Formats: sequence, C-alpha cells, structure tokens
Amino acid sequence: MGRRMRGAAATAGLWLLALGSLLVLWGGLLPPRTELPASPPPEDRLPRRPAGSGGPAPAPRFPLPPPLAWDARGGSLKTFRALLTLAAGADGPPRQPPGERRRHVPAGRPRPEERAAVHGGVFWSRGLEEQVPRGFSEAQAAAWLETARDARVVALERGGCGRSSNRLARFADGTRACVRYGINPEQIQGEALSYYLARLLGLQRHVPPLALARVEARGAQWVQVQEELRAAHWTEGSVVSLTRWLPNLTDVVVPAPWRSEDGRLRPLRDAGGELANLSQAELVDLVQWTDLILFDYLTANFDRLVSNLFSLQWDPRVMHRATSNLHRGPGGALVFLDNEAGLVHGYRVAGMWDKYNEPLLQSVCVFRERTARRVLELHRGQDAAARLLRLYRRHEPRFPELAALADPHAQLLQRRLDFLAKHILHCKAKYGRRPGTWLHPEEQRETRDRGMDGGGRAVAPASVWDQPANAQPVPGA
Repeated sequence: MGRRMRGAAATAGLWLLALGSLLVLWGGLLPPRTELPASPPPEDRLPRRPAGSGGPAPAPRFPLPPPLAWDARGGSLKTFRALLTLAAGADGPPRQPPGERRRHVPAGRPRPEERAAVHGGVFWSRGLEEQVPRGFSEAQAAAWLETARDARVVALERGGCGRSSNRLARFADGTRACVRYGINPEQIQGEALSYYLARLLGLQRHVPPLALARVEARGAQWVQVQEELRAAHWTEGSVVSLTRWLPNLTDVVVPAPWRSEDGRLRPLRDAGGELANLSQAELVDLVQWTDLILFDYLTANFDRLVSNLFSLQWDPRVMHRATSNLHRGPGGALVFLDNEAGLVHGYRVAGMWDKYNEPLLQSVCVFRERTARRVLELHRGQDAAARLLRLYRRHEPRFPELAALADPHAQLLQRRLDFLAKHILHCKAKYGRRPGTWLHPEEQRETRDRGMDGGGRAVAPASVWDQPANAQPVPGA
C-alpha cells in the first residue's frame, strides 16, 4: 500500500516538472513586454494653473466626455451631438481644413466679410444705397411728359386713383393714368411742386412722373369723353395732373423704429445700436423711409405718416396698419403717392401739424449722403425756391397756368431747408466719426471715394460738411 502511494506521488511530480518546462519554453518565445504609461487622471488633461498661484488645482466644472473617435484623415468625427456635449476647456478648438482658417481680428472690430450699414456715423453705406430699388428714372419722366401731353383720352372711370373726384383714364394706346382733379387749384399746384422738389433733391425715383393737362371738353385730348367729364362735374378749363397708373402696388406698414403706440418716437441712429439686429432687407427699407421723412418735412405733408401720429390719440394701433398715400412697387421701391397736401396747402396749415412733423424729423439721425448733400447745398445757396421754379418751368409747358410759389411760401421752404440742414450737421457733430476712430475697410474705401480722410473728416476745403452746425447762412453763398 505504501509503495503504491509513493509511486503515484513520483508520477505527479514528473508531470508538474514537465508542465513547468513547457511554460518556460513558451514564455521564451514571446516578445519582451512593453510597459504602457499610466493614463493621467482627467484633472491632468485640463489647463494647468500658473506656478505659484497657490492652492490645489480646481476640479473640472463638468464631467469630461469619453474620447471622440477619429477618422482616417486625422480629424475627429465631430457630430452635432458630440460638439454639444464637449465640456468647456476640455479640448482645443476643432481643426479647420486648409483654406478655411480665418485670420485673427482684434476684438471690437468687424470681420472683413461683414459689411457696415453706416459710414461716418450718420450716413447709410454705399452698399446699402446701391441696393435700394431704382424706381422711376429721368428717362421715364421725360417719356411720360411726351406721352401724357399728346395722349387722347378714350375712357374715364371711377376708382383706383384715390379721392372720389379723381378718375382712372385710358389713353388711345391702352396706357392708363390717374387724373387728379383738385378741390381747389392749390392742391394740383402742391402736387406739381412736390414732384419737382423731389427731383431737385434727387428723390424722383420715389415719386411717379407727372404732367399737367387742361380740361377742355371740345379739345382733342378730351373729345371722346365729354359725357364722362359732365358726370365728373369738372370745371371747364381747370388744370389736372396726369400720372401713370401703377399696377400691383402693395400697402406699407411703418417699420419698427417709428411704430409707436404711446406717441413717443424712438430715435434712429447708428450709435444707439438700433440697426445692429436688422436684416439687409430691413436696412434697405429704412434708407427709403429716412428719405420719405425728410421729404415730408420739407413739403409739410400731413397726409401720410404725420396723420398716423395724429390718430394715435384715439387709435393706438394705427402705426401697425397701412400708411396713407404710401405704397410699395413690385420691385420693392417705396412710392410716394398723392402729394397734393405738400408745399402749398401744407404750408398754410404748417403751424397745426409741425408739432408732429418736427419730432418725426428729429427722430432720424442716419441719412442718405446724396440727399444730405443736396439739402446742404440748398441751405448754403439760399435759393431753393428759385431753383425749384426754374426746374418746374423748364420741364412743364403748362407751368404758367398755375400760380407760382408765393413769396411767403418760398421763404418758408428755405427756412425748412435751413432747419433740416442744421439738424443734419447736429447729428454729424454728435454721432459722426471722431479723428482716430477705426474705420471698417469698406468705410475706408467710401471715405476715400467721397473725399474724406481715415477718420471720417472732410478734406475738401469747400465741402458742405465744413460748415458748422450753428453757422448763419450767407445769402447768395
């Protein structure tokens, strides 16, 4: 029995010896083991505090995400969800493919691809001005004068042209026109003078071309509509205005800067940040609105935006509805219609309406530079009425049939131009670029083209901007 157990133990020992030899032999065939460095804790992957700052490094504010997978090109597989889950400061900024890296731009300066809405602090940029729809051209105005002067009216219809005394006319060639018959002659006079003042200011793109005609039932122009003339109760020999009928016009609502419900106007200026969040289309619209407000102030027209302000006292939502006598053409241009209240009738009642007109004007401190220059030139020349009447007489053969601008009204026109000029200069003095102010590259190009230095200052000694805001006008200058 004992001999048998000693044999089994010897056999087991031999098996253990053989197994150990095999393990040694197998281990010798493996390559040497390489030690992998221990992965640092998450805290070591955070930016380290500067030496000597004292105290232990703070723990990460957010749990770190698992490492992102990498694609074959060496970039991370950046999904929208993965980017959202990255903790602040955990990794550097994502790599950008070649050609997409932006050069560094100091804080506070716009990137080169951003286009400035305003240059010089108070003028709409040239880029915005170029986007304003073209509207009516000088060539269209000249063509309309020829067409309307010789046209034969074959039909007169009610509706489509404003007041009930007006008519929609059809010419023999199919052209349609609005015929405006004033309750008194000064309305037609005001309509015509407003049109030529718009041309003098460079705003003719917004005002439909106008021609005058004399109502003569037996005359060649009206002979086919004698019955319609009798039904309209138009006085024989009266002067009417003819403007081309414009199809597909749409209503226009006052933009946000003037959409007041409490009667208080919010000033429109670049310095106040009111323009920062507006789209390009909204900015282009504001360029046109600022011209409209200047034009209506000069003509003392109370039958457009001013009438809306007046109506706020009993209708707090009136500024959210369509504006009277203002429409938008198919191309996007604002159309200033029915200017009969301007210059003549408007001047007679200016004292009643200027408490609305002046605050409306003073709410604007950004201008189209071309319009501002025209205003400053007329202010310095002190000859606005004379230049207006010369332009009117040169283009309208029926000018003598309506009374000229009376002397008191001519003086009032000049005073309103002077007031507007001083307002523009005040805005420029208050919000214009100061010497040394950094200009956007687009503004630098514009100031060079417009004769200004890098700080937005005029360099031409005879520039209209050289006149101080409190300067007294010099007659005949």
